[in-house]
Order: sequence, then structure tokens, then C-alpha cells
Amino acid sequence: MNKEIDSAALSPSPMLVDLDRANDTMSRHGLDLLVGSRDSNLYYLSGHAPDSVLNHFFDTWSAALLPHNQDPPPCLITSEYDVAYLATHPTWMPEVRLFGSEWSSAAGLLKKISDGEGVHTELRPRLARIYQQSLSTREASLAKGIAAYLSQHFSTGPITVGFDDMRLAETVRQEFGAGLRVVDALWHFREIRLAKTTNEIALLKQAALINEAGVEAAMKGVAEGNRWSQMVDLYRLELARTGAKPSGERGMLFTAGPDGGFVMDHEYVESQHFSVGDAVILDAISSYRLYHADIARTAVIGEPNQKQSLIYDTLLEILVEAEDAAKAGVHTSDLTDRAVKTLEGRGLERALATLIFHPIGLRVFDYGSLEGTANGWVLESGTVLNFEVFYRDPDVGGIHVEDSIVISQTGNSRLGALDRALYVF
Repeated sequence: MNKEIDSAALSPSPMLVDLDRANDTMSRHGLDLLVGSRDSNLYYLSGHAPDSVLNHFFDTWSAALLPHNQDPPPCLITSEYDVAYLATHPTWMPEVRLFGSEWSSAAGLLKKISDGEGVHTELRPRLARIYQQSLSTREASLAKGIAAYLSQHFSTGPITVGFDDMRLAETVRQEFGAGLRVVDALWHFREIRLAKTTNEIALLKQAALINEAGVEAAMKGVAEGNRWSQMVDLYRLELARTGAKPSGERGMLFTAGPDGGFVMDHEYVESQHFSVGDAVILDAISSYRLYHADIARTAVIGEPNQKQSLIYDTLLEILVEAEDAAKAGVHTSDLTDRAVKTLEGRGLERALATLIFHPIGLRVFDYGSLEGTANGWVLESGTVLNFEVFYRDPDVGGIHVEDSIVISQTGNSRLGALDRALYVF
């Protein structure tokens, strides 16, 4: 029986992009179309994220094309190598175009499947359909595919296209010829992504919960005499069990003891042992389906001393005060000013404190503008926000607490629920 894969078994790519926000951004910047080829923007626009893309076999493997007001229809252009991924994980974009050469092995196999050769599997009818539908628009390269799409739909006049990769932009411009103006749209993409959609927030919440479970697992490795590597290994194992990945080499940036506030060489750090009196920073950063999670807690081995308790209590007070005031329309610099007053009012030094707000999403620091990175910005509903509240003391080392919250018109809500106490082991 020639059964085809059940539609219930398919896993369509989530629609992550905020089309209204994208259209508004394109209008304000005079763009006719956006081309996303970096992992983050490709996934954001189309939901396309196969391992062939994420492994970076080539600098650019796929591109998502989003025209202003979605006229003409949005289009995903990718290699024929990705047809099997698309068969079970289709994009929401109404048009898919493939590129590749006729003599590649992937094309050769797809042609035979399309002709009905070989054994039947439930996947092959879908493979044949995608391949057959792509033949009329198939090109030899990604740049040629983008240029062909632009030529078909924008042949009557000049066009301005925003790219997140200007090397790809230049190659497409050479293929297209006169009439194409290319713009560096990297910050335009980040501006669009600053406020998250419902689907994005769901992914970020799942990422946060997984990351919290990783921190709880890591805490089981914090004990006098244990190697610091035991803590990190338990964190990584928990992430792997739930389908997440540590960011960077370790996923945990800082360490313990008087030098715990520095980012150091991993081999050195993980060869050290925990000692009584150490303040241990559990600053954990990971990603789940490309969306990031960032949380920080602090533990002390043995009873905390007076200074450790004072610093942690002050940092937690600062974090709670900021969260109580954070909502759409508030400028982050006002929240920082309030935090500094509380810090100094408790006798702590401003020069030793990191008090940084950062959006989080497809990047850990997912700022929407250069101005925002330097001077803060006005919060918007839908922004997922972290407040880095970190103190580096020359005697006790680093102490840190941090969470992710979702901004709304009336306030905010935490993505996670991990206890904020100063942990004692």
C-alpha cells in the first residue's frame, strides 16, 4: 500500500515574525523587501533551521524573502539538500524555491524519486511534490535564486532591498544588474525583533524553564571539595536531556571564590575545587530552538558572612524594585538610576556593580538599536527583558542575580519560577 506520511506527523515551522511590525519598519526605512540569511533572521522570518544551515557548511545556504506588505508572496530559497527537511517541517511561507546543480547527488536522487523509481516510503510522495513544484524556478545558486525572484516580481522599477549579509547582497546585486539598491538591514531586523510574538514568548518560556532545571541540576555539584567541573557537567547533561544547548563552551560564565567575578580559561576554572566560604555564581546561558535563556543565582558554601548577605540582599532588592516598575513606556535609564540610589544607599560602590538591562531572544543581548545598547530605551509591550544585577567585591568575589521578564502595558511577568534565595550548601 502506497501510504503517504500522515499530516499529523508533520511539524510545521512556527510563524515567529511579527508581520505588522516588519511592514512598519520597512515603511519607515524605505525598504521594498527584506532578505534574512543569518541563522537568527532566517529562522525568524521562515522557521527554517535544518542542520545543513546550523552547521554552516557554507557562508550562506538559505534565505527568507519578506516583501513589504507581503506582496508578492514571501519566499524561502534553499538548497535541494533541504527538501527532506521541508517535507516534514514545512515553512509557513507560501513559496519555496530551490537551488542546486543538475549533476548533484541530491538532485539525482530526487529526480529518480520524482520519476517513481526506487522503493516506496511514506516520505517520498512529499519529496516528489516539492521537487516537481520547484523545477520551474530552480537556479544554480542562492544569489541567482534571489535575483530571479526579484526580476520576476520587481521588474518595473528600482527596488530597495535590506540584507543582513552584505556579501550576499553584493553578489545578488551583480546578478540582478541595474535598478537594485542594497541596504545593510542588520539593525532593522533587530528593531523588528525587539518586541516578541506569542510564539516567540512560548519558546523563550520553554527555554527559561529548561535553563532553570539545568541550574537546579548544577547545584547538586556544589559542595566543599568538589571540582568546579562537576557543577558545569551536571548543567550540561540536563540541557542535553531536554534538547537545549549551552552557550559558549560551558554555558556558565563565572565561577566561585574571590576571583569568581571574572570570565576565565575553562581548563583552569574547571580544575579548581570549591572551598568553605566561597560565593558561587551560577550564571547560566543556553539556547533552545535558537532562542536564548539567561538566569543567575548565587550560592555560598557554608554559612554566608555578613558582607555576602548584605550584597546579595541589596542586589535582590534592586532587581525586585526594577521589576515592580518595569512596564511599557518606561525608559530603562530611569530604572538604572533608581537601582544606583538603592545600591549606594546600602553602602555599596557603584564602580563595582554591573546594572545592565538587555532584551533577550535570538541573541542573548538582543538590542533593537545601537542607541539602546549605550543609553537604554523605552520599553515596549512584548519585549523579553533581563536585568543584570552583578556585584564584584575584592574580598568575596562575584555575587549575581538575574531573571527574564515579559513586558506588558501594565507591568511584567517572569518567564521562570526558580527560588531567588541566597543558596547555602
